[in-house]
Amino acid sequence: MRAASEATLTHAREVLRDALVAGSTPAMRVAEDLFGLSDIARTDVRLRGAFTDPAREVADRVALAHDLLAPHVRPETLEVVDALVSGHWSDPMDLHDALEVLGIWATLDDAVDHDTIATVEEELFQVREFLGRNRELRNDFSDLGRGTRHDRANLAQEIFGPHVSVWTMRLLRRAVGRTSHGRLLATLRRLEEHAAEVRQRRLVSVVAAAPMTTAQVERLRRIVSRRFGSDVTVNVAIDPSLVGGFRLLTGDTAVDSSVSTQVDGLKLALAR
Repeated sequence: MRAASEATLTHAREVLRDALVAGSTPAMRVAEDLFGLSDIARTDVRLRGAFTDPAREVADRVALAHDLLAPHVRPETLEVVDALVSGHWSDPMDLHDALEVLGIWATLDDAVDHDTIATVEEELFQVREFLGRNRELRNDFSDLGRGTRHDRANLAQEIFGPHVSVWTMRLLRRAVGRTSHGRLLATLRRLEEHAAEVRQRRLVSVVAAAPMTTAQVERLRRIVSRRFGSDVTVNVAIDPSLVGGFRLLTGDTAVDSSVSTQVDGLKLALAR
């Protein structure tokens, strides 16, 4: 999202927090509203345009939202919608993305209320790592596989439902049902980042050639935490093909000190 849409989403996030605190509706129900509205905004071009049209008065956009949605969504959801349709948008399609992200945040807020947010973050990581090692299953869960989005979400429920929390499962169903072009792993990592953000942490993903000791992970956590000035969550995956060293990713920052990459670089240099 560009600046205007980001600013509107940031404000809507604050409204969502306040609405969930002041309201009586469970956050997961508000999340279902937001996910449903995201689906509508994705497919209904006219409605998406009407809610984001800068030539239309804000009061008119808000009135339209109330007329169409008030009978169908919770009051807390409508407060968030008011914030969204009152804002400015760089691209009308950003409304769909914003509603999706707000639904994710509402789900994670519910996990916070139930003191399970750390568990959700860890489960998302474990699911991503499992799917990373199982390409065929990963393709079955994406639009590269067969069946409808609902079919793929049901398959994910069947496989992971007995092993993860209801919050992780809801996010996983959403990820499987909405991810396109085989980008499921990237979608799951974004969910991990959102979970870390809710915990006021920064997500650091590390791929190492061999298992790291607890002391090594803690040392890395302290170094990265000092570098970015915030607490961090360090998730470590193992990939023997790196031979030695590790790869680190956090936000837009990537560090690659793996032996395999150094060898590849040397081969390129010798070939010149």
